[in-house]
Amino acid sequence: MKNNFLRLIFGIKNILLIILLYYLLFIPKVFADNCLSFLPYGFNNFYVQLPENASFCVKQKTTNKYKTDNYGGRLLINENFKNKIQIFGDSQVIGLEMEKIEHHYLYSKYKNSNFIIYAAPNNGPYEVINFLNKNKNILNKKIIITFNFAVDAYRVRSGWDPNNYVALKDYELDSILEHPLKYRWIIFKDLISRKNFTLSRRNNAEMQNLFLNLNINKVNKNIINYFNKLNKTADILDLEIDFIITHPYWVYSVDKDNKKLLLNKELAKKVERLICNSFQSTKRISKILISELPDIRNLTDLTVDKRHFKLDKIKLQKFGKICIN
Repeated sequence: MKNNFLRLIFGIKNILLIILLYYLLFIPKVFADNCLSFLPYGFNNFYVQLPENASFCVKQKTTNKYKTDNYGGRLLINENFKNKIQIFGDSQVIGLEMEKIEHHYLYSKYKNSNFIIYAAPNNGPYEVINFLNKNKNILNKKIIITFNFAVDAYRVRSGWDPNNYVALKDYELDSILEHPLKYRWIIFKDLISRKNFTLSRRNNAEMQNLFLNLNINKVNKNIINYFNKLNKTADILDLEIDFIITHPYWVYSVDKDNKKLLLNKELAKKVERLICNSFQSTKRISKILISELPDIRNLTDLTVDKRHFKLDKIKLQKFGKICIN
């Protein structure tokens, strides 16, 4: 009697598991008016990218449309503009909660040009160099490369591996667009089967402590090595690069009561000292810009994940304004 009861229970569990898997893997295709709850991106063993030649929308706090080219570059287009600028980086530059080119922080410096943004979450500085080398035939003579100091300062170390943070492979992206619940299944599977894979992210205070406990000389050396390799790559590929540095969001402390972000000035000085000691203009990278650091920001200046500045809240200034040679 007991064995029959156990067989019945396990039989029901197996049936439910099969139904769940079927629901996850074979649900009907999502149509254009149904948006994803996440930004799809995958790693191709060289760089992280968005789906290629795709149109989709992402609904989180706001709803935003994405359109990409044959290499996964996000297209921000104004039909009145004729020129195109290629931009490279990570999720800070891609525009997580916007879709109009006029709302992008680079628009004020590069007006009357459409943007093709080859960027994705966890796409580090060396992944950008990999893209340049792998796709050199599509590159314009002049390009823009961004450095999100909040995380790129850590991604230039030798132990950085996008596989530990990116759940999808590039070849899975089309399937995810058609069957979004597969994404949650893959996340679940990776958390169980991939030893170093994680979804955990540190908050502002934890990121501040992480930086303060770093070996600054080692970080400085890592950034210089990266910048030298980028400059050498520009030489080989005959590129002219405008280099954009955005300050880390974690130089601000969160005042939840007043819904404000308060600049930690001592921390900001240490960050800027490291930046100034790590980057120097070259013949190939002659223009360097850096984001401004107001003393107080609104908490709403951050995106919903609280790890990025909204793009229309970023203002750029000349590198020499804070870094005097």
